[in-house]
Amino acid sequence: MSVKPVDLNSLRARHENLYETVVAISKRAKEIHEEERAELEEKLLPYKEMIRNPASESESDKVFPEQVAISLEFEARQKTAQRAINQFLQSKFDYTLEEKGDKAKVQNGEENEVDRD
Repeated sequence: MSVKPVDLNSLRARHENLYETVVAISKRAKEIHEEERAELEEKLLPYKEMIRNPASESESDKVFPEQVAISLEFEARQKTAQRAINQFLQSKFDYTLEEKGDKAKVQNGEENEVDRD
């Protein structure tokens, strides 16, 4: 996959501090990565169970074509950093700085539900 340049002026257009914008985008990329990893683990779980508890000895060394297809599908997806940049440029998320200054909070365009006791 080739390197895609990013127009820094477009990133700077919404927030003046480019460093803070890059940090917020990287945090969003981590969130996307964690969501994808959980989805991949969930899809591959049945095959992991078959490998751990094979019905026969030949099944323990078997590579399942469905498992390979799932892995290739995830590998072909756009990289999480590029997706986070696209989401930021399309205003699908934004960030705000805490009053104390050092930390940025990433806010998705959708409202997040919080469970409270």
